[in-house]
Amino acid sequence: MPVHVPGKVLLHHIPLKFVRDKVSGGGKKSVDMALPLVPFIDFLITLIVFLIMQFSSSGELMTTVATITMPTAHNTESLEISPIVAIDANIVALDGNRMADTASLASNPTLERIEPLIQNLETLKRNWSVLHPAEPFPGNVILQADIGVDFRVIKKVMFSAAQAGYTNVSFAVNSTQGGE
Repeated sequence: MPVHVPGKVLLHHIPLKFVRDKVSGGGKKSVDMALPLVPFIDFLITLIVFLIMQFSSSGELMTTVATITMPTAHNTESLEISPIVAIDANIVALDGNRMADTASLASNPTLERIEPLIQNLETLKRNWSVLHPAEPFPGNVILQADIGVDFRVIKKVMFSAAQAGYTNVSFAVNSTQGGE
């Protein structure tokens, strides 16, 4: 086998001129590439409008539970991000997780601790102190209670929250015309 001069040899031995032109780059392709900016800008505008429509500037932090009918109030304040304890006719839940039965808490008139609630609130408190090491713990908790729940249950939940270090209790209410 004879030694050939190095160079482009891929498909150059084919005698057809148009094949040689395509292989060697003589196909008259443009060197410039056009970037379609108009569809990209349209996409970004659509995305921005969607995000603006989804943003709530009212500070609304809670989703209402269907089984809870909250009381109304004239004087209200905006809520901060805090653990939410929901109390309805059946269960006491912390951020959607069941902690106790409302019926068993209402049946006992003595003031008692709700241990699962205290343990979970203490865990949230430790997590908060890890995420915010330089700030003092604010101790905020939001109670979202049904209007027909016995006050003894609410009192036990507030006592358990205080035992876990959450001393600033806010009640979630439906605001009427006089609120902020």
